[in-house]
Amino acid sequence: MIKGLYIAGTSMITNINKMDVISNNLANINTTGYKKDNVAVESFNARLFMRINGSNIPAETGVASVTQSQYGDAINASTDKGYFRIETPNGIHYGKSAHFFKDTDGYLRTIYKNIGGTLNNLAGNLVLGKNGPVYIGESDFTLDDKGNVSVDGAVVDNLIVQTGNNIVGTMSAGVRGYTLLTDHEQGQLQMTNNNFDLAIKGDGFFVVNNERGEFLTRNGAFTINGVGELVTFEGDRVMGLNGPIFIDSQNFSINAFGEVIQNGEITDKLQMVSFTNVSDVMKVGSSLYKEKAELTGEKVEFEGEIVQGFLEQSNSDAVTEMIQMIEMNRNYQNSQKVITTIDEMIGKAVTELGRI
Repeated sequence: MIKGLYIAGTSMITNINKMDVISNNLANINTTGYKKDNVAVESFNARLFMRINGSNIPAETGVASVTQSQYGDAINASTDKGYFRIETPNGIHYGKSAHFFKDTDGYLRTIYKNIGGTLNNLAGNLVLGKNGPVYIGESDFTLDDKGNVSVDGAVVDNLIVQTGNNIVGTMSAGVRGYTLLTDHEQGQLQMTNNNFDLAIKGDGFFVVNNERGEFLTRNGAFTINGVGELVTFEGDRVMGLNGPIFIDSQNFSINAFGEVIQNGEITDKLQMVSFTNVSDVMKVGSSLYKEKAELTGEKVEFEGEIVQGFLEQSNSDAVTEMIQMIEMNRNYQNSQKVITTIDEMIGKAVTELGRI
């Protein structure tokens, strides 16, 4: 019964975090170049539960029967007896199924995908065998119907752990929001007919510089400062291949490649940055990003298009965010009712049992 309090409580905390993020998305609906955030949710590790008192529950006997299906280089496996074990930062997770592949280091690992759906080879959790993390090496591996992992015909480990007497099963302690993901989906382009306004069609970022260093942005609402530099409205200088971009007059143009054309000549080119894994950048404000110290992907050449006289709108939609907020509010209320009901049951049990 007490476990229900933890599960409902973690659900309420997660919903509060989600509502905070949704509120921020709603507040930035009119922010140029803003990318909405989402809370990624996962369940806590499933733990084995054992009966302490009462009649004994016999242990599962017999050899496990493992079924599997292939999805590209990954395997989705399930067992009727015993459990798969996954090593996570919060301890060992026990489950009747597991979805895993061989990573670039040669270990079996669960699937973890970056924003955009690309596979992150080293971000998932290690799959455990009877001898610890399962190492395959550079060879291919096979999984048989008993849970044995073989390389070149030789069994290297077994993925199924059998349980002892009085094991009731597994239970999770609820859910938690473990990270904040930014959705980099393209926003709609709005015409402004202002030569200083630039929009990016496709992937990539403008590079801007201020006293705190170099940053990235999708907000192309620019102007010029007192010395003729192209800057953001916050005063950050827009960088070109030759340093800060200088504009001599308002009669200039920037083509689709980012080349700055003044008096019929190319005077500079916008410095643009793209990443194969867009999660390699992190937000440091509503419209500024910072490149992470360690990249999981690569920097690549900008292949998008610069559109002059347009601005990219926020990709946060008011109707969608409001619907999600209503759902989160209902979920919160339902979890609150669960806690109230359990609290009443505990109070009644204590009162009634105290009379016996």
